[in-house]
Amino acid sequence: MEFAPGDVVELKSGGPLLTVVTATAEKVSCIWFEETVGEFRTHEFAPVLLSKAELEGEEEDEDEEDEDEDER
Repeated sequence: MEFAPGDVVELKSGGPLLTVVTATAEKVSCIWFEETVGEFRTHEFAPVLLSKAELEGEEEDEDEEDEDEDER
């Protein structure tokens, strides 16, 4: 799976939502806000450890865009 800057991902094993900063075939650099300490954290992960997060309302937004295009 390919990742791009701005993608919201999560570890397959669970944890907070992460935002992709940079991505290559070998590593994905992510940032997230760690609420327990009140600061941002960054880490590089192997792509195999991540999956794209399913965000609430994401499908609805795509459906609305499709409807808008159909009306044109």
